[in-house]
Amino acid sequence: MSEPSDQLLPYNCELVIIFLKCLYEQDPVKQLLEISETDYDVEIDLETAERVRELVQFGGFSDTEYLRRTLAKEFLQLELSFKEAFQMPFTTISRKILCEDLLPLFPLPSLSNASSSSSSSSTRIPTSISYYEDPSRASSSHYTGQHQVIDYISFQVPDESFSDIENCICIVRGFMHNSDCLKKGYSSLEAVLLCVPADYHCVDLSLYKDSQIVLLLNKDNNNNTSESAGDGCMIILEASDLPYVSLSRSAFVDVWRLQELKDSAACLHIGDEKARTIPHCVIAPLAVSASRGVACVFAARKRALVYILEEDEDEVSDAE
Repeated sequence: MSEPSDQLLPYNCELVIIFLKCLYEQDPVKQLLEISETDYDVEIDLETAERVRELVQFGGFSDTEYLRRTLAKEFLQLELSFKEAFQMPFTTISRKILCEDLLPLFPLPSLSNASSSSSSSSTRIPTSISYYEDPSRASSSHYTGQHQVIDYISFQVPDESFSDIENCICIVRGFMHNSDCLKKGYSSLEAVLLCVPADYHCVDLSLYKDSQIVLLLNKDNNNNTSESAGDGCMIILEASDLPYVSLSRSAFVDVWRLQELKDSAACLHIGDEKARTIPHCVIAPLAVSASRGVACVFAARKRALVYILEEDEDEVSDAE
């Protein structure tokens, strides 16, 4: 007596196809999926059509005829929409965005060199943009009637951009109102060049709150070859207290003004700032939450360290 088997019996694929085809021929959905030469519309009752039109008033689809179109027409319209989207320039984010001003920051030779296109695709430049309330502007006649806010743009200057500027961070402020200010005969654009100590390099940065900026640094250690070996450092400094210099503007986008800041560059002294030592080699990105007052740092071996930025280093233990 043979034992029962869980194996399925072999089946004929052709018979299955014929069976499914017969079901499809008799199914009413066939006429909705097939594109026919005759213009076929799905019939809907007047009450449903009226409800669809009422939904438009509440933010619904303005195209109220979608219920009358067959699935084949919907798929065709979807295909046309995709084709139209892919034909748009990849630099277009929205046709409603109007560019009022352009601020050239620095040249990046690796992007203009075709032979290094593979390496330039992985180029990452730490950058952060934000704006804060600035009560000091209320007393200035230049800003009467404008929003009492000031914008900050912070970024790491690539070493290959300028031969005489290395291991530096630039902070630019006042760009948001600069176009209007130039028309009135003065400039609101200011910038400062911050030199990182020679034995450190910037991994990432983020603007925090109250014009503060958080820097994530790694200490260079040429003796250790291990991926996890090394020391990191997280610094919070007051961006508003830095020695800013008025930055001139040019009508040419290939004129770089950062070199004007070289002689007035400020040096970052880690001991003078609110610093947090990290006993690991850290990697980007740096995640900062101004509302919660915490920062998340990623270290080697897939560690995630959460730090409370409002507390001193010796007052609270960090969660790992």
